[in-house]
Amino acid sequence: MAAAVCAVALVSNARSASAQLHWDIGGDVGLTKRFLTSRPLGGSDAGFGPSLGAMAHVALLPMVRIGGYVSADLSPAEGSSLRQFLAVGARVKILSPWPQSPFRAWIFAGFGYAGVYSHRFQRTLFIRPDPELPARPTDVSVEGAGGGFAEVPVGVGASYKLNKPWELFAELGARFGFGFTGSNYTGRAASDPVGVEANLTPIGNDSISLGLSVGIAAGM
Repeated sequence: MAAAVCAVALVSNARSASAQLHWDIGGDVGLTKRFLTSRPLGGSDAGFGPSLGAMAHVALLPMVRIGGYVSADLSPAEGSSLRQFLAVGARVKILSPWPQSPFRAWIFAGFGYAGVYSHRFQRTLFIRPDPELPARPTDVSVEGAGGGFAEVPVGVGASYKLNKPWELFAELGARFGFGFTGSNYTGRAASDPVGVEANLTPIGNDSISLGLSVGIAAGM
């Protein structure tokens, strides 16, 4: 008898959990500010740039969803051409029991990898072509540079339910980067028209970024 009761309870719980399983998928646009660490003396920080993102989740528990994300953003910085970032990773979203529908709130965290590339550009450097001559301003061509790093995104979000299954949402998040590799972070080559070469000091590491985004999602 006890075994039968347990079996019924297990089946009931399984059906209940299955009924509570949900999914969501969405896209957003926003603004991102990257903060450069390990900058050279007198170096400037990065500026604000636009961002795009997409994410999708499935629910393992009524208030816990897991999924993945992809995002791209542009980051202007002095001493470099416009830097282009593309990141992919996994994330966990924990829903809050308050507020009630049509509003909803959550926190999220994840782990991913971001790649960066900036194109070749021209700039003026003071180069000493001969040890016996003083340095002079020289127009040089700076090679394109790439790189990458691991990132940990964290943040908060909120949404407003529209006509089912659509909802508007916003997220405020931070990303913490580490493990920087590639010429974007180790130094990039430059050369003048006669072949005099120089090596540019990196502008810094993208250790922290803050972003605010708004978007639309569909879910059940």
